[in-house]
Amino acid sequence: MIERAMKNWGTKRRHVRLHRKTYVPRLHSVIKLSILTRIAVKNLLSKKLRTFLTMTGIIIGVGAVVFLVSLAIGLHGVVNQQVLGSKSVNTIDVTTPNATNILLNDAAVNKIDNFAHVTKVAPAYIVPGQITYQNSQTAIVVYGTNNEYITLSALKFVAGSRQLTGASSTIVNTSLLNLIGESNPRTALHKKLVVETTVTTASGSQKDIISSLTVSGIINTGSGAEIYMSSQPFTNNEVAQYGQVKVETDARVNVATVRKQIAGLGLTTASPLDTLDQINTIFTIFTFVVAGFGGIGMVIAVLGMFNTLTISLLERTSELGLMITLGARKADIQRLLMFESLLLSVSGGILGLFFAWLVGLGINFGLTRLASGNGVSGTINAFSVSPLLVLITLALTVLIGVAVAYYPSRRAARINPIDALKHE
Repeated sequence: MIERAMKNWGTKRRHVRLHRKTYVPRLHSVIKLSILTRIAVKNLLSKKLRTFLTMTGIIIGVGAVVFLVSLAIGLHGVVNQQVLGSKSVNTIDVTTPNATNILLNDAAVNKIDNFAHVTKVAPAYIVPGQITYQNSQTAIVVYGTNNEYITLSALKFVAGSRQLTGASSTIVNTSLLNLIGESNPRTALHKKLVVETTVTTASGSQKDIISSLTVSGIINTGSGAEIYMSSQPFTNNEVAQYGQVKVETDARVNVATVRKQIAGLGLTTASPLDTLDQINTIFTIFTFVVAGFGGIGMVIAVLGMFNTLTISLLERTSELGLMITLGARKADIQRLLMFESLLLSVSGGILGLFFAWLVGLGINFGLTRLASGNGVSGTINAFSVSPLLVLITLALTVLIGVAVAYYPSRRAARINPIDALKHE
């Protein structure tokens, strides 16, 4: 009898174990995603004011970050455009550090022209001079060069031809026109100027060069009075050396190599890449700083989301317990909370992106109209929302949604349905 009772007890114990194993809740979901999504939307809409305030915080947080970062990106582009204009980053400016001992002459130009990766070499004589116009004289800087040098210089033309049209043509800047009393660039075209310069020849003697020139183009290059004329008079008089040589390489990656080769001749080089590198460093730091300021609003928005989900969990303990009792799994409860968090973060992120872009677009339009009214042509993009910024922002909102929902969803999945139903 005792042995039979022990066997029966052992059999019942095994049945209990099997029974327990059969009804241990599994982690996979049994509720369709579409149903969970509808439940999440209804839960959020049931507390409209709370959802509105939480989403408003997210919109402000995301919008502030995007607005400030787009400002940094836009200003970066504007500064680069102002510094470079249409100038190629493949160009190198070559000068001599010591005009007495290291000559920048035809021999040096030929050596540079034979370097690998060099596609163009354009020299220019740069000498002081003066012009005579309507019995008045004005001190100027004279560039004796060719059209290739002018093209590589990426000058900002405001009127007339963009090239020297002949040996007697000249291109002058607006500062020179102001000095001679010609305020309108278009009426200054075809005016006659007499240019006088004193140069040093290859033999060491001083020689005066007088040229009668006709204005064919107007540029805007700054406050100093400048003219560009043909280098032929300087070449004919065997001027000792050039003031500057512009070199163009076949690719940006080869600029550093060519600069080292030129430096090996004892010459000094400068490149737009130097300025670009400095600008990029400054604006990288600036972008992180403004993103940090915008991130303060984002932190507040995240805390608001966390608070909303936590309060929602406490209010719906009985509801979640009932769902578990009816067969919902832990994964269903976790996904429900996760969907609510993602709906808040992603919707707020998209709206924040849209409003930041809209405000930036309005400011760009206003700045462009203001600049146009002051005679400045072109579009000003002080704010620039790049595709990369959009993708990063959306990815960040998804990450925030998942991170914020992690703790409340885990806590919800651990709800004891019996205890939860007691709160009803």
